[in-house]
Amino acid sequence: MLGTISKASRVLDLFTAASPEWGVSEVAAHLQVAKSSAHDLLATLTEIGLLRRLPDGRYRLGWRIPELNHALLEGTDFLRVARTHTQRLADQLRATIHVAALREHHVIYLDKAVGWRTADFTTTDVGLAAPMHCTALGKVLLAALDVEAADALIDRNGLSRHTPRTITSSTRLREELLAIRGRGSGYDFEEAYSRVCCVAAPIRDSKGQVQAAVSASVPLRYFQTHQDLLKRGVQAVAANISLANRSAVDGRGTTVRVSGHDGRSGRRSPMQAV
Repeated sequence: MLGTISKASRVLDLFTAASPEWGVSEVAAHLQVAKSSAHDLLATLTEIGLLRRLPDGRYRLGWRIPELNHALLEGTDFLRVARTHTQRLADQLRATIHVAALREHHVIYLDKAVGWRTADFTTTDVGLAAPMHCTALGKVLLAALDVEAADALIDRNGLSRHTPRTITSSTRLREELLAIRGRGSGYDFEEAYSRVCCVAAPIRDSKGQVQAAVSASVPLRYFQTHQDLLKRGVQAVAANISLANRSAVDGRGTTVRVSGHDGRSGRRSPMQAV
């Protein structure tokens, strides 16, 4: 049974935005299984709605996928809580706000909010994956693992270069993870995309364990003059979501507030409370 589930998972992993359609022979070749086995896997996944068979005999993801995605997102308590904070933070910071979790060695975006009258300069979307080692979200989530587990992920998956500033030294990345554990926030200084910077903070469940992270992404020039404000805003929202997780269990609830100044002139920031 576990072997069949594993093979089915490998089949589903083949379907991406770049390769949305597969045939039996192609699946058999990629999985290195007999065509009859590939056909049985595809037929079973089609029967339960995870795939759909096209008139020409090829396959695409099935309509059960968005149904499951809706159930996941709407049934995840901290995401419902997060939405009351992330859009307001996006508007106040004039940033793109992401909420993400760790899936194997990738970051999976769970929610996204773009600031009012703010251009969406990112290529991200809900459900898309991003690398761990060069995103603020990924580094925060990686730092939340125990050291041995984090080291194993780093060693197994490597540190691919995405920009000239991507950290590709495992020693340097481990040093940064240690710093993140100490200060409670992580940064991406043009490491995933040139001229885009991010800051992230962890979201904790009712037991204090990190279950996700929230980040703010802004253009480099804006980040250079608002770095502290961005960090405090993201940390405050992460704290509010974490408090809501805890209050759902013990009945307590409060709000973390943060105020800031415009880094360019010393004027009060439009963000008075998060």
